[in-house]
Amino acid sequence: MELHIDITDDLQIDRNRLSAGLRTYFANRPDITLRLRQFENAEQMLASYEPGKSDLVFLDICMGDVNGIELARHLRAVDEKVLIVFLTTSSEYAFDAFPIHPFDYLIKPYEESRLHEVLGEALRALSADEPVVSIRVPRSVHDVPLGKLCAVEARGHAVEVHLTDGQTLRSIMTFTEIENLLTADPRFLRCNRGILVNMDQVLRLDGDVFRMRDGTIFPLRVRSRAELVNKFSRYTIARMEGR
Repeated sequence: MELHIDITDDLQIDRNRLSAGLRTYFANRPDITLRLRQFENAEQMLASYEPGKSDLVFLDICMGDVNGIELARHLRAVDEKVLIVFLTTSSEYAFDAFPIHPFDYLIKPYEESRLHEVLGEALRALSADEPVVSIRVPRSVHDVPLGKLCAVEARGHAVEVHLTDGQTLRSIMTFTEIENLLTADPRFLRCNRGILVNMDQVLRLDGDVFRMRDGTIFPLRVRSRAELVNKFSRYTIARMEGR
């Protein structure tokens, strides 16, 4: 298979180091042909980027006029599937980058073993099918990929399953039945009674509410706010550290 990887970093020494690490890793994978491109700034990358062509991109966060986070926003607007790995010297940018839903982070200076770990996870993500959850609705069943599930909300006697494409499924299942199907996946957090959110779809924590990427607002349970904020923070940091 061909694997298309792009690197955007304004420091040539860092681009060269990462390129060398990638070539070393894939030299031991004769089943994979590496197609590698380097860019020294966001403008160069945007000028040549073709949605759907790149599998994995490494973006330095601290760059000139257009930083890596802004570059990632442009890429994500036209390409939902590309895996984005941020390169940074500090974890302080984690919450700024989180709404873009990066695949991982490399904290400079990184160990070669850490790069190999990220690449291994990326290959598994690119080759694996997204797990699905079966949602029963009147007269049919929808198999929903977990990544497409934004939130589950109990509303009166109905349970609404909100999807990332804007659809809402009115399920005949109970809230507890659906929650039990999602318990093992660390993405999902019950933020209030009858509300379960996919933390990958949280745009930001805003006081006592989660603002979702689709504009929906879900309140945090007041008595559990500190615990919920802690869980969300730990999830975000774990994503950043690749755990």
